[in-house]
Amino acid sequence: MMKVVCKKLFGMLILLAFPILAHRVAFGQAVSGNIAGTVTDPSGAAVPDTQVTIKDLDRGLTYQTKTNTDGNYIQTHLLAGHYEVDVQAPGFAAFAAKVVVQVDTTTRVDAVLAVQKAAAEVTVTGEAPLMKMDRPEISANLTSTEIEKLPVLERNLTQLVLTMPGAQTNGWQHASSENPQGGIQIDVNGQFFFSNGFLLDGTENNSSILGIAVVVPNFDSLEQFKVSTSNYDAEFGSVSGALIQATTKSGTNKIHGSAFEYLRNIALNAADNSPSKPERSSKKVQFR
Repeated sequence: MMKVVCKKLFGMLILLAFPILAHRVAFGQAVSGNIAGTVTDPSGAAVPDTQVTIKDLDRGLTYQTKTNTDGNYIQTHLLAGHYEVDVQAPGFAAFAAKVVVQVDTTTRVDAVLAVQKAAAEVTVTGEAPLMKMDRPEISANLTSTEIEKLPVLERNLTQLVLTMPGAQTNGWQHASSENPQGGIQIDVNGQFFFSNGFLLDGTENNSSILGIAVVVPNFDSLEQFKVSTSNYDAEFGSVSGALIQATTKSGTNKIHGSAFEYLRNIALNAADNSPSKPERSSKKVQFR
């Protein structure tokens, strides 16, 4: 009798633990990025078992990994931000590269080690090639700096989806009583707006009834904004329109912040605007 009870309890624990583990894996894939690359010598031969140190410049964290027998390495589950990659191998010059990691994206840092004692340093601002070779998806990424500089009326984040090819505003929009945050209903590639998917920090952000985002985050809170319109990864198979992923900023070791205010004034309107319909302008002050 005791053995039967123990087996049942063990089975229940496994069933309870499985959703938790599955949730953690999905969370890591949705809100993080990767750094990968190949370490070679001047002749192009792989340099195996090489120490690769990856430093998170925003948060002060350090990750350690090594190259395999083919000279390849990868570090997964990195939060979006600025990183420095240091490669050290006996008999070779030190290699350093500064890169920007984006959400749900693999940033390549290939290191060619020189046979000398002079240090080599390379600065990389993001994915250099315009065409992604690691996945077939069609997508666009916007960093926090790019989002801040874009002239978006009313600071409505969903308007950025309209910058993608195949996106257009649906002729019917939800009433403000149902959609207090003002998210725009946008059709993508012929799919109605309720076919879109929304993720905020890896968490489902969809209204299953209205087909819109439950939370439309403020521009200043975002670290990165990504829109995918086709060929998504298998984990996003429930989406047939656009997949909108937003990642909020995390704490850093530096004091930073921003503030803004709205101002309605006819004098700030463009020359062809009607005085009877003043547009909303905004002022913004930043300190870093």
